[in-house]
Formats: sequence, C-alpha cells, structure tokens
Amino acid sequence: MTVPEHIATWRDARYDMPVSQQLARYDELAAKHASARARIELVTRGIYDPDRHGADDRPPLTVAEHIELLGLAECIARTVRHPANIHHAVLAGVTWADIARIVDSDERTVRRDYQRWADDQHDLNRQDPDLGMTADEHVAATARASTGL
Repeated sequence: MTVPEHIATWRDARYDMPVSQQLARYDELAAKHASARARIELVTRGIYDPDRHGADDRPPLTVAEHIELLGLAECIARTVRHPANIHHAVLAGVTWADIARIVDSDERTVRRDYQRWADDQHDLNRQDPDLGMTADEHVAATARASTGL
C-alpha cells in the first residue's frame, strides 16, 4: 500500500493502511521532524559542524506532512486504545478499578464507556448478525458494566 498524497483526518490514515504501516510512516515523519529541529538548534547555538553532524540538508516537515503526522498519531491512538481491549480485559478478570487506574480514569466513566461500546456492538449485531454482540452477549456485558462481574 502507498501513503496517500493528503491525509486530512485520522480516518483517512486509518482506512488506507494497516497499523503496522501507520507506525512505520509515523516513525519516519517523526524522525525527519526531529532531525530537522536538531539541525536548526545546533545552527542556532553556533555549534553545528557538518563533519560531525552531517552536511545533508534536513528540511522541516511540510504542512501536508505535519497534517499527516497528526492524522497518523490520532489513528494509531484510536486503534490501540480500542474499547474491545477493555472488553477482553474484563472477560479475563481484570477489575474495573484496575482498568480505571490503568487508563487514568474513574470506574464510573470506564463502565459507562464500556456500556456505550456494548450498546453500539449490539446495534451493529441487529444490523448484521455476523458482527457485534448478540442479545445474550449484550445482556452479559451490561451485567458486567453494572455489577463489575
């Protein structure tokens, strides 16, 4: 897959490439940005030495590259912070208190967000029986969200 010419939102990054490629492209842009900023800092301080630091020009990121970097960062964050990860943790026995602590939130908020996700999954299943949560799974998820089971 190729990197899209313009990534205007995180959704554009999300649907164009798998997260492994998103991470690679993010790393590439972040390294380019850090390198350009480091060179500027060395020049500003008057300690830039082409023999030591390299004579190659290190242009700053373009506006399009900054937008791409932001879009990729948001997409990666949303992908790895997916609510299904909380669902699998709860099923494995992780407590709501532990989840709240790990995600730097409170139990009420974490449970509420989980319930909303479960509701959305159940709605999805009603539209397409091969996706989302069945009615029985939704009842169980609602019980977990309300009682901590």
